[in-house]
Amino acid sequence: MVTFIRKYPIWAFLIINYAVSWGFLYPSYRIIQENDGITPLALIGLIGAYGPTIAAIIVQGVLDKKKLKTMLGRLLRVRVSCRIYLFVIIAPILFYVVAYLLGTMVLDGNLHISWMAGLSGIPIWFLAALPFGPMGEELGWRGFMLPRLLDKFSILKASFFVGLAWGVWHLASFSFPGAAIPEFLSVNVWTIFLYFANTIALSIVFSYVYLKSRGSVFMAILLHTFFNAASNITFDFFAETQNVALLTTTYILNLVLAGTVGVLLVKKAEKRGLKKII
Repeated sequence: MVTFIRKYPIWAFLIINYAVSWGFLYPSYRIIQENDGITPLALIGLIGAYGPTIAAIIVQGVLDKKKLKTMLGRLLRVRVSCRIYLFVIIAPILFYVVAYLLGTMVLDGNLHISWMAGLSGIPIWFLAALPFGPMGEELGWRGFMLPRLLDKFSILKASFFVGLAWGVWHLASFSFPGAAIPEFLSVNVWTIFLYFANTIALSIVFSYVYLKSRGSVFMAILLHTFFNAASNITFDFFAETQNVALLTTTYILNLVLAGTVGVLLVKKAEKRGLKKII
């Protein structure tokens, strides 16, 4: 096993990651569904949620314990420019709000704004999103996998591979409504394609932030949290939870918008040689 890890570190990371995550997440979802609610036994899913982190620590520990310490230190890399903090906090919500407004225009819907519900919901959705995907995943995706791929590929190609692996990681979550694919969408070939397009598009934005923050996993966690919370925050602002056509259109427009902005930012970053700072 040690030989395999040293020879194929990324594949070893993915195998361990998927084995841990799927091995705990899928049974957890089944327990919740069978009991119609969360039971103490269902909390084993938390182990699965941290599969990327567990795999990254194991593989990096085998490869180089000194670099493991450096990788873990990126979790505390909080000294980043105010511009990046503003981007991380505002961009995910702005993407979704713009996508919603465009969707409303396309479908000729009515616009209702609820400022109180929207503003009051921001800290709630943020705290609800933080402990699961963001804290459990980012040390793996952006702390371990992305830097290694950047040694071999362009930023866009590396982002594509991370986004693809990120999408595959969620396969077990497709069995539970709303855990990965939004609850207003049924699980089929089309929605799975959309989900993979979404993880790849967002992965490009993540790569940009990771590079601009000089490898901060902390910023990746923060960005992941706001992306996870953005749809709920937006729907609170516009008091919208029922119009499936509008929700679906917004979801698609958001991934297109995020992916487009991400590509433009990454192209600019490549011209400035930001790949070399990691």
